[in-house]
Amino acid sequence: MRIPSRAEVDAFCGSPSTLWQRVLGTLSPVLLLGSIVFILIRFPHLPEQIPTHYNFAGEIDGYGGRFSLLLMPLIGLVMDASLVLVGRFPKSWNTGVRVTLYNRVRVYRLVRDLLAELRFTTALFFGGFAVYQSLLPEHFSGNILGVLTLLFFIPLVRYFVRLLRR
Repeated sequence: MRIPSRAEVDAFCGSPSTLWQRVLGTLSPVLLLGSIVFILIRFPHLPEQIPTHYNFAGEIDGYGGRFSLLLMPLIGLVMDASLVLVGRFPKSWNTGVRVTLYNRVRVYRLVRDLLAELRFTTALFFGGFAVYQSLLPEHFSGNILGVLTLLFFIPLVRYFVRLLRR
């Protein structure tokens, strides 16, 4: 199966990607790669064993090698690449409404916004969590994980509110 070019996707969707989509699309891998660079800079100062898991009370209950810090941003890069790939196949998108000739441009623009925002929140989640872990907190703050998880719901709510608005 051939992956459509950006120009082919733009033509199918009826409009080119917006500045918002391009900015978020650029920031997402930059954040993830930046978190990897941050961890690698801190790497010589990290102990051989670092906390890798915390229980519900926020106490450390798992340890791993310092290379495990790189796992989160690498997973984020794979997810980012997956969302880029999904963005190249607009015919497969489940938009939540029937796409017609009259609403096609608007609906596809909203879905492309959603994908760009999900890429960005994924980068914030995986990159941010890895950077936080590299700072070696003695006690994990559940607030951090809650805020990072909440980030995923913001683009979804924003998409459906904008989609259902006429």
